[in-house]
Amino acid sequence: MNAVELDHVTKTFGTTLAVDDLSLHVPAGSIYGFIGPNGSGKTTTLRMVLNIFRPDAGEIRLFGERPHGSRDARVGYLPEERGLYPRMKVREFLWFIGELRSGQARRPDVDAWLERFELTGCTERKIEALSKGMAQKVQFIAAVLGEPKLLVLDEPFSGLDPVNTDVLRRAVLDLRAGGATVVFSTHDMAMAERLCDFIFMIFRGRKVLDGTLTAIQDR
Repeated sequence: MNAVELDHVTKTFGTTLAVDDLSLHVPAGSIYGFIGPNGSGKTTTLRMVLNIFRPDAGEIRLFGERPHGSRDARVGYLPEERGLYPRMKVREFLWFIGELRSGQARRPDVDAWLERFELTGCTERKIEALSKGMAQKVQFIAAVLGEPKLLVLDEPFSGLDPVNTDVLRRAVLDLRAGGATVVFSTHDMAMAERLCDFIFMIFRGRKVLDGTLTAIQDR
């Protein structure tokens, strides 16, 4: 079964063609990397998958169904522009996000992730006082609360130091091992090679490459 299917999807903004007749299938339980330079159409494509943007043409399906609204408990999203509330304390923010996603604060899940990411010492600190790496880890926890079946990460490793990059990379691998499908965008081909089962490359809104790393290397 495919977690995500795009069939001949096109999206324009005014006179700018952002995504041009794009088709791709993301197998369930895989890590699928979106590769391309800034402005290539990666984020626009991800936002159409999330039903934040509607395509001008073509069809998108999640787990065999057309998406209904931008809120779907099966989907977790970490945007490139971070969506944290800077004046909230770390733990209360994550409890709040847990309630929004699933109707409950998910306190055991929050505590487990805070411990894993070594954030237990700053749970009562306001988010605006965190370093960029700490804030990024908080945003990642917010995206995975409720155990989403599909996790969409837009440039999750951007600006992170090597230690925090490795922490998030191992978390992504564990989520895949637990059955989640992970789609993430990056302009770092080396990271994609280390992490992905499948790689999709987009340039100026058009698909350049799509397949397993081995198949792409063979080509």
